[in-house]
Amino acid sequence: MSDLAAFYTKHFDEIIDSTIELIQANVVEYSKMARDELKKRAVAAIDALIRDLREPDVHAYQQHMRAISYERFRQNIPLNSVQQVLRSINQATANTFRKYYAEDPILLLEMVERLHELTEEGMMGMFNGYEDAQIEIISNQESALAEVSSPIVPVYGGILVLPLIGSVDSRRAGQIMEALLEAINTYSADVVILDITGVPVIDTGVANYLLQAARAARLLGSTVVLVGIGAEIAQTIVQLGIDLTGIVTRANLQAGVEYALELQGLAIRPR
Repeated sequence: MSDLAAFYTKHFDEIIDSTIELIQANVVEYSKMARDELKKRAVAAIDALIRDLREPDVHAYQQHMRAISYERFRQNIPLNSVQQVLRSINQATANTFRKYYAEDPILLLEMVERLHELTEEGMMGMFNGYEDAQIEIISNQESALAEVSSPIVPVYGGILVLPLIGSVDSRRAGQIMEALLEAINTYSADVVILDITGVPVIDTGVANYLLQAARAARLLGSTVVLVGIGAEIAQTIVQLGIDLTGIVTRANLQAGVEYALELQGLAIRPR
């Protein structure tokens, strides 16, 4: 809409000043921000609006609000505050419309309707930006949790211990296998002890993951020892007919470490 783009260009400074006043009055997080910084942000937003008016297929305002809301989420600024900034831009523009087009209600209505369309696109971008940031944070937290709950510990030369804690799904299993194989290479491990004491449930899926890990480890010249199988899990394995052929099993971590040392011709002896 060329008329609206021309209006923004002609009354740019007035709309910017009005926007800044509304933001300072209504948004707590920005009330004490330096005016130069607020102006810079308002100019960037309205420049994106003007570009959309000249190039409708670009969706510059939506992309701008998406990037801004993503950044504000990372800065712990509430979504409501970002919404209020967008409303301030809208209100400042609408007020300026009324000031200059009060005697031409038809044109005024057309321009306000187009402004609302752009505002809706901005809102969509804003919500998408917050969603992007939330998904990223959740993903990072899940990765961090997986690392904490599946630490690979070198206990002696050539011997690694991987204590598994919590449930194991396909995504986590892939992460565990990748980390395990990397650790085998890094430490030149001869024996890997998988401690499943902290795994509440063993089903065919988990068993398959363990078997895959054992086969992959063997390809790298490492022996896998499975420890921590309790009475309930042992019964489940039998009932499901899970075949753990190829995996050495021991009752607990101590027995697993003793077995690993034996493979290397070593032993723990009391003084």
